[in-house]
Amino acid sequence: MEPTEGVFDFSYLDTTVASCAAAKKKVLLRIGTQSEQARLGHDCSKNAGGLFFHFVSDGKNTSIPVFWDPTFLEKKTAMIAALGAHFTANPTVAIVVASFANASSEDWNVPHTTQYVTQWLNLGYTSDKLVGAGHTIIDATMTAFPNQFVTLAVSSNGTKLDQPNPDPADYVATTVVNDERALWPGRLIAQKNDLSTFIPAYPGTNTIYEIMTEFAPNVAGQMLFQCVNDPTYKVNRGIPIDPALALTLSINNALSYSEKYVEIYQVDVVNLPDIIEAAHIALTSQ
Repeated sequence: MEPTEGVFDFSYLDTTVASCAAAKKKVLLRIGTQSEQARLGHDCSKNAGGLFFHFVSDGKNTSIPVFWDPTFLEKKTAMIAALGAHFTANPTVAIVVASFANASSEDWNVPHTTQYVTQWLNLGYTSDKLVGAGHTIIDATMTAFPNQFVTLAVSSNGTKLDQPNPDPADYVATTVVNDERALWPGRLIAQKNDLSTFIPAYPGTNTIYEIMTEFAPNVAGQMLFQCVNDPTYKVNRGIPIDPALALTLSINNALSYSEKYVEIYQVDVVNLPDIIEAAHIALTSQ
């Protein structure tokens, strides 16, 4: 999308958004900016002497700029501004994803096993530095897309990383969402990207899902995995289950937390139209 610094090619996105508009659908716009997905931004950070975090992702040695790296934030916010200038007036684009704590995808992912906690702390990590990065990215997204909702995948960083302070495990997500909702009322959606048959029962007491109860009603979900053609039955903890029932139970879990929309895998949309229709009716009637 950015073959050279500051020069953007939106042709793929233009074609895709137009296709969705022709089908009378809305678009959630999500641009991958971590792992190997944003090489230009990573190179700029490296050339500026930025700090990098090293970890293993899907069996591959990976490095990313630290989340609060000023050069990376500068390049990313410039990309967000360009996207907004191009798409905010397009009524097909309804929701835009913001991410700032995402090591390997646009989901919330801050590796926090013991060896990674040590590395983060050696790199100067503090909860408030990550909060600051969140403010920078969400403010930039809200400014660039005044006509859209903004959604943020939320999770915790583990007590070992965010509790020496002592901050609770969900301190960063809770702080950022509360701060940004005060600045941009009614526009920020908090989203959990692990919807399945076995998420904690509402209200999620003593689990990360307490964050969804706190942030309702502007909350959303993404299916953990597809239900159709999955021999591992990932959405049901590996236990065989009818795909239609798995999706139905997952949607019911989303409804229990008052989620306003759910991202569902295309293979399920295609193969389970009756369940999709029922989900659509239930979600839009909340």
